[in-house]
Amino acid sequence: MVWIFFVVIALVLIGVFLVRPRVSKHYKGDFQGIKIEAILAPIITLTVFLGAIVIAQSTQTFQRANQQSNVEAGAVEQMYKNAALLPDGRGEPLQAASVCYARAVVAFDWPAMRSLKSAPQVDAWEQTFDDEIPKILDGPSPVVGQLVGLNRLQTEARNSRNYDAAPHLPLLTLILMIGAVLCVVLAVSSFAVPDMSRRILIPLAMIFALLLGSTVFLVEQLEEPFTGILRVNSESMAKTATKIGLAYEADYPGETLPCDSRGAPKN
Repeated sequence: MVWIFFVVIALVLIGVFLVRPRVSKHYKGDFQGIKIEAILAPIITLTVFLGAIVIAQSTQTFQRANQQSNVEAGAVEQMYKNAALLPDGRGEPLQAASVCYARAVVAFDWPAMRSLKSAPQVDAWEQTFDDEIPKILDGPSPVVGQLVGLNRLQTEARNSRNYDAAPHLPLLTLILMIGAVLCVVLAVSSFAVPDMSRRILIPLAMIFALLLGSTVFLVEQLEEPFTGILRVNSESMAKTATKIGLAYEADYPGETLPCDSRGAPKN
């Protein structure tokens, strides 16, 4: 939505140079300009109110995406640690899958979210979790219960992350907000007091237009938390992948992970 900046600037120029000269000649009496508080105040109030609501909702989406990314990383790390508590090395397949899952999320899932897709490499390791957990259900109840809960938490966090990757702001709400912004910019630049010099009017209107345009741009950035300038990164999962990867090498010297350094399955 970078185009919004060009549109609001164009509206300022249209209002100042085209609309304003034609409107000002119709002013009658001593009053030489429209009463902003009477005509524009309700429109400006609506624009500000609508912008506040939209930004609040978009901020919640961004914060939720960031939170779920951290929750997912924590669940994977705890799954690795809890699997180590299973007797006779029965947790090794789950631990290996945890390492590979964390690597695959960083290498494949994050780029895939920009296209609103799910990485098949990560899907494969989720399926490994589903296959391995039933094999340890006869193990110590506290450990098994923790593993089942962590697996559910990891799945829910990933599903939420993938859901938040796509914008969910109602289209009509966004259209209404953009329309209100454009109307306010055009009205302010068109109906200013005729005696105001263009050298003063244009900079003030430009600042006002850029502020409103920045609001729309910010909404777009917050609504797509994994792309753009403002985005949730994979740092927490990358740290988890490094941490449990080193732990796996220490716990199982000589053993080979069923994935490469990026988390892609070897077979």
